[in-house]
Amino acid sequence: MTIVALVASGPLRMGATGPAVKTMQLALKGRGYPLTGTGYFGGQTDTAVEDFQRKQGLPATGVVDKATAAALDGMATAPPPVASAAPAPLWLAVSLAHLGLKEAPGSANNKELVADIKTVAKDYQNDATPWCAGWVSFCLAKAGEKPTSQPLWALSYSDTKNQPVVKLAGPAVGAIAVKTRNGGGHVTFVAGRTKGGALACCGGNQNDEVNVSPYGESAFVGFYWPKGAALPAKVGLKNLPVVTTSGKPVSSEA
Repeated sequence: MTIVALVASGPLRMGATGPAVKTMQLALKGRGYPLTGTGYFGGQTDTAVEDFQRKQGLPATGVVDKATAAALDGMATAPPPVASAAPAPLWLAVSLAHLGLKEAPGSANNKELVADIKTVAKDYQNDATPWCAGWVSFCLAKAGEKPTSQPLWALSYSDTKNQPVVKLAGPAVGAIAVKTRNGGGHVTFVAGRTKGGALACCGGNQNDEVNVSPYGESAFVGFYWPKGAALPAKVGLKNLPVVTTSGKPVSSEA
């Protein structure tokens, strides 16, 4: 049965359960999304659906309506993507989807930004408070991964002993990159590399916004990964794709 037929009586959304949800999840899994076909439409499935919708040029609602179902059905008959076209880790996809989100000027607050971070740090009140770690925590949680128990503390993401992260041997697409600086640290996600050989990192509180910024690899104390998530197949700067400031791979490195 097609997914379009499965949603004929109504769309699938957060909280839905049953065989229709499982069929939809397995269709997404076939295109590289980290879903296992549980039959429960939770946060991770919602984020995967949103990412798929963006890539298909559909409104990113997270709701599997007839248009989304038709796109999923069409995908089932298409040839599988090459390995390099596999989706970015969901937490990185969440961050990339918010490029340009920035602090409000002066004493005002960006309500969307504050609301996002409050989902993982309920006491967060205004965007003048450093929010790079809060942003990483929000993206991880929305992707179905566990943030640290100190969601606003950048250096907590380098604590492999007490926090749900493991250290990688080097940078990888989606890696959590941690660096120290006066008064604390900074944490961001590796999106790829620049043509000049720097890391291209997508994170929050980078010039007061979510953007992709270049960093030298040596600036970081280490690269980390959510504990329990499937580990990246390759690590190391030379294995990263060259990306633009939007985080998209470039067609040529020339």
